[in-house]
Amino acid sequence: MAQLLATLPGSYDNLAQSRASPGHSPLRLVIAPVEAPLVGDHVYYVQEMAADNANRVLAQRLYVVSPVTDAEMAVLTQVELVEPLRWRDGHLKRNLFQSMLMQDLRVRAGCDLLFRRDKAAFTAALTGNCRGSARDTGEALRVEQRVTLDADSIAMFEQQRDAAGKLVYGDEPDPWYRYARRADAPW
Repeated sequence: MAQLLATLPGSYDNLAQSRASPGHSPLRLVIAPVEAPLVGDHVYYVQEMAADNANRVLAQRLYVVSPVTDAEMAVLTQVELVEPLRWRDGHLKRNLFQSMLMQDLRVRAGCDLLFRRDKAAFTAALTGNCRGSARDTGEALRVEQRVTLDADSIAMFEQQRDAAGKLVYGDEPDPWYRYARRADAPW
C-alpha cells in the first residue's frame, strides 16, 4: 500500500503515444495528494488537460485509495466532483479540499479499481458492474477499465459498450492511453 501511494502521484503526458498514433490526443495528467479529511485518508485530485493548453481541462475527479485488510491489495474509488469549476486546478491549491463535504462528491458506483502488485508494477481492474452514460443520448453504457502503474508510467484502458454490446467509446486500434511520468510530485 505504501509503495502504491508513493508511486501514484505525479505529472504525466502521452506525447510519445500521440505522435505515434494519431487516434490519441496529446494529454497531460496530474495526480496530486490532497487533504480531504471527510472523504478519506488517502485522497488524490486528478486533472486531465490538453498537453498544449493547461487551461483546457478535460476531466477532474478524485481517487480515494483504501487498503484491503489482510491482503497486499488496495481499492481505488473513483469520485466525480459535483461542481468541477470550484475545484479546478486543485493540484495547485491542495488545501482547498479541507473544506470538502460528501455532498460535493458523486461516487461512481461499481467503478472501484482493485490494485494488485505484479512484479515491478501495479495492475488494476474494475471490481463491480461499472456504468456510465453516453454524452449525446444519455443511454446507459457498460464500462470496462484497467490500469497499469509503475515508477515511470501509468497506462489506462477504458471502453464503453451499449446494452447490445456495441462499442461506443474506446474503439481506437489501441484503446490504452499510455502516460509517461514527466515529474515526480513536488508535494
